Amino acid sequence: MDTAIAAFVAAGRYVLYHDGQECGGERWEIARTADGYVIVGEQQMGPPHPLPNRQEYRATLTSDWRPAGLDVIWEVGERRLVAMHRADGATWRVRIEYGGQVREQQGDFPDICEIEFTTHLANLVILARRDFQVGGEHDFPVLRIGPPLMAVTPERMIYRCVDRGSVATAIGPRDAKRYVAYLPSDGEERGYTFWADDDGFVLESYEGHDPARPWMRLVELRTA
Repeated sequence: MDTAIAAFVAAGRYVLYHDGQECGGERWEIARTADGYVIVGEQQMGPPHPLPNRQEYRATLTSDWRPAGLDVIWEVGERRLVAMHRADGATWRVRIEYGGQVREQQGDFPDICEIEFTTHLANLVILARRDFQVGGEHDFPVLRIGPPLMAVTPERMIYRCVDRGSVATAIGPRDAKRYVAYLPSDGEERGYTFWADDDGFVLESYEGHDPARPWMRLVELRTA
């Protein structure tokens, strides 16, 4: 994807939590390119998170928000992992470099498939490709990418819109919808819930379904 000429879309900052306690943050930016979009970000976590780490990521998307690629650099102490993910038509290809070793994966990537990664911008991308009203639900295949190898685990996921209202945030009150996200294989009780505004930006999320246990809060947002 050509990113030589890019137009600013949005940028923001998340505060991250573990077990209800602040443990880190994430800064990110979205730009429009000739072929679609590019998202870049940096995330850092410390105690009380059980695995203090730092990661940089860069995701590319087509003009209709279909994931086209994801590059991740993940560091835990002195250990460093590099993961490169690419869409190749209806196939998703992965190359992981860690400790002098290389691991590769590939699998199906149909048009309705989504990518779930360790940033809440993945929620934004999923919402951008679907229309939700309160009570509406979408069931779709998803490639889950995350620690410890930033490799792919294929699953099915359900998003359901369960409420609408005004949410008080660090950037002021925002009209938003609340969603529940879960894997059918795990059951809804093991999923999580989040609020996203009408543009799809996640305002805050929770560990599970308890609003007293925050997972992420959006504290800065700039848009074009």
